[in-house]
Amino acid sequence: MTYRQLLSGNADFRRLWAGQVVSEIGDWLNNIAVLALTIQAAGAGREGLAIAIYAIARHLPLFLFGPLAGVVVDRTDRRRVMIAADVMRAILALGFLLANTMSALPVVYIVGASLFAVSAFFNAAKRATLPNLVRGAEELLLANSLSASTTAATIAVGSALGGIAATFLGRNFVFVLNAATFLLSAILIRRIGREKVGSWQWAVSSKNRTGNESLGTESFERAAPANIEFKKTANRKLPTASFLLRRSLADFREGLGYVRRSQLLSAIFIVAAGWGLGNGAARALYSLFGARLGESTVAGLISRPTDFGISVLFVAMGLGGVLGAPLARRFNAGSQEVLGARMGRSLFFDGCGLALFSLMPTLWGAAVVLIAREMNFAIWWTAQQTIMMSRTDNRYAGRVFASYETLTTLTMVGSMLASGAAADKFGIKPVAASGGIIIALSGLLWFILRREKGKR
Repeated sequence: MTYRQLLSGNADFRRLWAGQVVSEIGDWLNNIAVLALTIQAAGAGREGLAIAIYAIARHLPLFLFGPLAGVVVDRTDRRRVMIAADVMRAILALGFLLANTMSALPVVYIVGASLFAVSAFFNAAKRATLPNLVRGAEELLLANSLSASTTAATIAVGSALGGIAATFLGRNFVFVLNAATFLLSAILIRRIGREKVGSWQWAVSSKNRTGNESLGTESFERAAPANIEFKKTANRKLPTASFLLRRSLADFREGLGYVRRSQLLSAIFIVAAGWGLGNGAARALYSLFGARLGESTVAGLISRPTDFGISVLFVAMGLGGVLGAPLARRFNAGSQEVLGARMGRSLFFDGCGLALFSLMPTLWGAAVVLIAREMNFAIWWTAQQTIMMSRTDNRYAGRVFASYETLTTLTMVGSMLASGAAADKFGIKPVAASGGIIIALSGLLWFILRREKGKR
């Protein structure tokens, strides 16, 4: 089955996918204009910290609201959650008009964080809905692949359109257009058949396998898979915030406990923490590189060189992701030993790519290096995830991957904040180069840890 056959033969999935395309293009349209506005509002000498705080405002709400979003979408009509989230995001997105008029960083941060907090609910509902819209394992695999490829493509397309629109039509036009994309997404999702979007909950006995009482909510007991059955529910009572926090912390500890018992998974987590530290610097500083290289490369030729420069680098990032996906499938075929070697090499090259990127004197040279880096990143990510999935007991998979996301998110957020402040003091090039060195060393560390594992 091809992507075209999937889309033409499944109208409800086609509507969900179209909503994803529209809203994600709007996200990246908006991102270019907001980053340029943040740099302008911060002023000279403070851009690094300002960009870092905005990057954290984008990442942290998804992490903090993820557990609650999962509960909500399992207890309510998922289609309504997506529609409500889109309408709320359309309203919130217009807040950037006020931020642009006032040139006020606090408004940028508040609106950005609010948008991504609501996005946590939309994303959870979309992921939970997708399996209900496809028929069989083949369609599900193809749908997930198409969704991932679409995300990479929308980064490139949205960033390109955002750069052009912000440069020639102004940032306010981009902000209004972004709000409109959310409304269009809501209209498309509203056409999905209500009967296909289920609301499900865990139905679990009150005690787990060890005989211990659950933490107070049957729908959240995940320690006893054998006791679980799925059923429709009209119960809409949600667990408390304190329970969610306790459950999340317990899952994190249980996931890390399982990882510690596996030398291979422990090694993956250690190098992933190094990648998070180095990549946090990259994510915080990409836009600053784009703004400054845009000013030095196309100033005098384009009215808004900062917007244009940021757009070029984000287009390069998305294009690298699109081109890297088929390479990852090709290069990551083979045994676990082959996968492990490619994971280490690609992580090392990822760090070298970031260090080389930091040295590029022109916008176009930086874009070429970024394309190559993102293509290589796809190889590392696919190899790493494949190894983790194949070496993790299914009973612990959710907690292991949740722990992984927690670890990498926290290391990236901490790195973003430190990198932004350091860039204002020492300059963006040495900070980005340092991030690349950390990632490259993590790649080398992977081979050392594998060798130690082989000796035992």
